Amino acid sequence: MTDAQPGLLSAADVRSLVSRQKSALLAEDARKRKAAEEELKHQKEMFLHRTVTPDFVARLIARIENAAANGEMQLLLGRFPSAWCSDGGRAINAREADWPATLQGFARDFYEFWERELKPRGFQMEVTIVDFPSGMPGDIGATLSWTEGDAA
Repeated sequence: MTDAQPGLLSAADVRSLVSRQKSALLAEDARKRKAAEEELKHQKEMFLHRTVTPDFVARLIARIENAAANGEMQLLLGRFPSAWCSDGGRAINAREADWPATLQGFARDFYEFWERELKPRGFQMEVTIVDFPSGMPGDIGATLSWTEGDAA
């Protein structure tokens, strides 16, 4: 029998290498998940405390004018997790008449701005659940339109 070849690994060495690699990948996944959770928490805090400002209105007008210049009749205002509604988006999904009462933070402030300023000027707004991950309400999307018809 010959002496062991230098540099050859044992099966145990390879298993240990695989185990360390898997541990490193799991740790990186956990770090990314935690960072994503922290970012979502930060976004929610910003959403809950944000208000409609003159600067926001100016940017909105510019977006509306740009959409109209491109022949569009509507504008996606934005989207946010249904979990940020007081009922998790249930009233919006069920199209209940009192769904605006479930809005919080910026969504509520914008809805009140729309009702006070934009609705009397003929703008309509539609608020719907735009996706259903795992069969549950996901994000809520709000669309502003300027087609002829009843304001919603």
